[in-house]
Amino acid sequence: MRILLFTLTLIVWSGELCAQSHFSAAFWNVENLFDTTDAPLIQDEEFTPTGKNLWTEERLLEKLQNLSQVIHDMDHDGSLAILGLAEIENKAILTRLNEDFIGQGMKIIHKESPDERGIDCAMLYKPDLLIAKQVNFIPIFLAGDEKTRDIIEVEFISNKSSNTKSLYVYVNHWPSRWGGQKETEPLRRAAATTLRTRIDQILSKDSQADILIMGDFNDYPNDPSLYEVLRAHEAGPSSYPGDLINTTWSLDKNPDAGTCMYRDHWTVLDQLIISSGMRDRNSFDWTFDSTQPFMPEYLIEKEGKYAGWPFRTYRSGSYQGGYSDHLPVVCNITVSLK
Repeated sequence: MRILLFTLTLIVWSGELCAQSHFSAAFWNVENLFDTTDAPLIQDEEFTPTGKNLWTEERLLEKLQNLSQVIHDMDHDGSLAILGLAEIENKAILTRLNEDFIGQGMKIIHKESPDERGIDCAMLYKPDLLIAKQVNFIPIFLAGDEKTRDIIEVEFISNKSSNTKSLYVYVNHWPSRWGGQKETEPLRRAAATTLRTRIDQILSKDSQADILIMGDFNDYPNDPSLYEVLRAHEAGPSSYPGDLINTTWSLDKNPDAGTCMYRDHWTVLDQLIISSGMRDRNSFDWTFDSTQPFMPEYLIEKEGKYAGWPFRTYRSGSYQGGYSDHLPVVCNITVSLK
């Protein structure tokens, strides 16, 4: 049986001895985790044995094994407490991944969303590290007939601390840029407005609430949806109460780092965003400079035209047997045990 390692440290703040524990949180767009069955109400025909992708049980098994390898490696020390996921077809396929391949005692949070392709957000978490006090699924209402994934909201408390302050975690997968960045920008603004409204409700009750926002936003940190509407900015003095901190901002400035590739350049669509309460050294606290893409060598293509790119399941319609077109992004969280 694997032994769970939950790190404890002692730090002196202002003459007081403070015990702390640590865990990690991550987000990953796993790229089209579909089962092999044609569901009549969603557009999943290409992911069937006779569909365009010839999505067979053998290929699905390889995908599940690949995903579990990455998750196990991210959780090498047993500290991965929260894993947000995108592009999950349904709870059944996520249950299969979690129970048959991961096997780390994680619990599932998922609900079918109105997305036309049937790809949902989901979350896995460890109940021996965190207690899910409340779960909500926030719909995003778009103009016309457009539909997208719900935002997952989970209110956690630590079961390692007597401090009962909550950690609010949000998992997002905002509308894609398919059809053009400018043409689809209003869709992501709508998603940002929906999330910002909920964040303001939380902060109106506690201006130092601990909030962790994760997801594939299909926009970059300095795009209007994130910078102007969600008000997620670079770390530094807050210009306005309630401004958020985008912990992936520095990655966007680094040409050698990112979570996905576009035109031979690393980009940052997958981000981790925190409230100022996550930097106040009280209860839950983001560990400074801990946000990084998870980038083992096996997740990167080694040769050919796409050498240096994420190793995908399919590329240009051809089966590759890889992992995803996105890399996971991971951070560390400190919990005060006082």
